[in-house]
Amino acid sequence: MIGEHRNSEHIDRDLYNEALSSLEYFDRELVKRRTPFFGGTSPGMLDLMIWPWCERADIIRILRGDEFIISRERFLRLFEWRNAMKEDPAIKKSYLDAEIHSKYVRSRLAGIPQYDLLLNL
Repeated sequence: MIGEHRNSEHIDRDLYNEALSSLEYFDRELVKRRTPFFGGTSPGMLDLMIWPWCERADIIRILRGDEFIISRERFLRLFEWRNAMKEDPAIKKSYLDAEIHSKYVRSRLAGIPQYDLLLNL
């Protein structure tokens, strides 16, 4: 989605809104479960499987601008879940800031992917 070149900003906005609508399902599920994680009181398989996507969620804002901010008010439970995930020891060891992910995406879009980007941190 991010890497594709489009003729219309409208298409980007439509895809973004579609992605946000899909996130509502996960937010509602956390509300229904009344637990910090989808797996209960600690991260389970679902938490770990969707984490990489959520870790990178802010890339669209960085690459496309503030009109693509994911609203904390709209997804309060997902934001709480994301903060709780960042405190998990396994996630802490491998967490990368969205700015780092964005640098890689920019390099890939420019046709010169920087696969060794993490070596310089």
